[in-house]
Amino acid sequence: MTLTDVAKKQTCRILAIKGPDNLRQRLTALGVLRGQRVRLSANTLWGNPRTYAIGRQQICLRNEDAVMVEVELCND
Repeated sequence: MTLTDVAKKQTCRILAIKGPDNLRQRLTALGVLRGQRVRLSANTLWGNPRTYAIGRQQICLRNEDAVMVEVELCND
């Protein structure tokens, strides 16, 4: 499952970040780290880009970047 599969208000945990090194470095600098909890907080009308809440910050990612982040749903 990737970030693009997450429905609004669902909480998930980041498992891995795929893609080229420059994308992984940029996402890491934004706080997208393995083990972090993330949830979809807002959507545009067209669904691209989306806003995700990670910790206390909000980041906006395009779908082509968000698809590189593997996640699992949290049960709590």
